[in-house]
Amino acid sequence: MPIIMWLFIVPFIASFAILALPSKVKPFIKLFAFLLSLIPLIILMINHFQLKDMSINYPWIPSFSIGFFLKIDFLSLIFLYLTALIIPMSILAVNRKELAHTPLFFSLILMIQGLLLGFFMARDLVVFTIFWEAMLLPLYFIINIWGSGNRQQAALKFLVYMIAGSVLMLAAILFLYFTAEGSNGSGTFNLDTLQHIAATAPNAQWVFLIFLLAFAVKTPLFPFHAWLPDAYCHAPTSGTILLSAILSKAGIYGFFRISLELYPQLLKEWSPALLTLAIIGVFYGGLAAWMQNDFKRLIAYSSFSHVNFILAGLFVWQEPAQAGAILQSINHAITITALFLVAGWLESRVQTTSMNQISGLAKYMPKLCWLTLFFVTVSIALPGTNNFVGELMILFGLFGQNPWVAATLGLSIIFSVIYMLRFMQCTYFGVPSSFQSKWIDIGAKELLISTPLVFMILWIGIYPGPFLDAINQIISLAHGEPS
Repeated sequence: MPIIMWLFIVPFIASFAILALPSKVKPFIKLFAFLLSLIPLIILMINHFQLKDMSINYPWIPSFSIGFFLKIDFLSLIFLYLTALIIPMSILAVNRKELAHTPLFFSLILMIQGLLLGFFMARDLVVFTIFWEAMLLPLYFIINIWGSGNRQQAALKFLVYMIAGSVLMLAAILFLYFTAEGSNGSGTFNLDTLQHIAATAPNAQWVFLIFLLAFAVKTPLFPFHAWLPDAYCHAPTSGTILLSAILSKAGIYGFFRISLELYPQLLKEWSPALLTLAIIGVFYGGLAAWMQNDFKRLIAYSSFSHVNFILAGLFVWQEPAQAGAILQSINHAITITALFLVAGWLESRVQTTSMNQISGLAKYMPKLCWLTLFFVTVSIALPGTNNFVGELMILFGLFGQNPWVAATLGLSIIFSVIYMLRFMQCTYFGVPSSFQSKWIDIGAKELLISTPLVFMILWIGIYPGPFLDAINQIISLAHGEPS
């Protein structure tokens, strides 16, 4: 069996294997799930130099020209590594003692891993859509069953918004199929074929806008974000990491894949309007985060603001900005995973996410305080960390197009500093709250779990060269230049 097929199918085998484990090994189920989730990362690392341009294409529904077409290029490889890294971290974030039906929970996470890997490799738009839709149900159940507060309402809102975006995407895909049928005599969902005809097809601009609207809901781009705060806040920590670090990147990947590959000229034409929405989203998210008294909701709005910062880089028709947007997609996934991880550890100890009920926790949990402070400085793009490199590239590219707009977007970093340091001040510093028995500091296990994130943050911040080499090839191809 080809390596690419093993990469796709292993998480599904692992998902069913978790459900089939005998009861006597259930106490070790988290360890088993974690080890199984590492297999895709091991496959990627062992076969790294063989994976570029590797593909499989099996006929699936020949009468409609639908094939099970998976392919790995530089863009998909980046997001495959991201998925293979973040999924194990989401499993480590689980507090098994506070979780009911743990085999099903871990099985759903591993299933999401397989669907994400398939989504990032799909070159047939039907397969692309099926993988996207299929991952929504596990996420819905994770929020609805294992969430907190108004989890049912949050899960339903999430699902309704996602399905609305999916209906739009399906309409655009069907239009492309019939366009290909009119041009070539036979319809196709194959991206390799569609990239030669999509931009010049009748009503191409409308199809492009429908795709944009679909991914704007899923990412989300301002003002299509109403589902985000509740879903992020009421999901369990692992679910929040999946939503913020991975699902939003699937939306960003869709923007990159469809816009840059099928409609690059239309993206350039619509750049001013889309850039305006993204910049509004950056400031709206920052202001909303500033106003929060719930630290999980604060981080949720922070994530929304940073995602729109990434989209601003994509919508700038400058190579440095678009390269920075891809790099910042990686950076944001790592940073937001780290922030929700430490927020989850804090919530499990203080049994609240309200910043009005706790203060001065640095006295009782100094290790968690300083680890959180490190991740907070990463979020505000401290030089030497990964976010600094990505945001600088986006601002540099935007400056080449419009210095005043670049200066305006740069002001958003001030908001990031304000609301993140306010979070630290309200939670960890100030007059200490009365000590509670559960306020136990993190230990070696939590520090070990966070080590890969710290390593990635410093690696990209200090030596981003290997990442930028691959990213620049993606952007050069998108702009029609030789790689």
